[in-house]
Amino acid sequence: MRKRLGVLLAAGLAATAASVVPAAADASSPTNLTLTKTGTSGAGPVNKQVTLQCEPTGGTHPTAQDACTQLIAVDGQFALIPRASGYGCGGDWAPITVTVTGTWRRQPVYFTKTYGNDCEASVGSSFVFRF
Repeated sequence: MRKRLGVLLAAGLAATAASVVPAAADASSPTNLTLTKTGTSGAGPVNKQVTLQCEPTGGTHPTAQDACTQLIAVDGQFALIPRASGYGCGGDWAPITVTVTGTWRRQPVYFTKTYGNDCEASVGSSFVFRF
């Protein structure tokens, strides 16, 4: 009986240790974001999606390093990304909705915003949403 209790205790400790390992591995994972754009443009429907990883930089975003630089400057708070200066957009109404999901430095992220057109989405986010 005593031997069996020891085996059960050892198995329980092993299971507990195994459940801690994924959390430790997750703690070292980079920022992982999925950015989507949906709506219309002069060329027709827009439905695009890219991935973005920061620290280290990666993903399918075409200007990942620049996007990460912008996000690092505002600590991943998409609502605080400044508008790119020196750029203007036409006033055409072709709404584009951007959505961001994932994690920023292991914290959950959900952001959505509708811009007047694709140019506004790009310029209004210092080109984070230019993809």
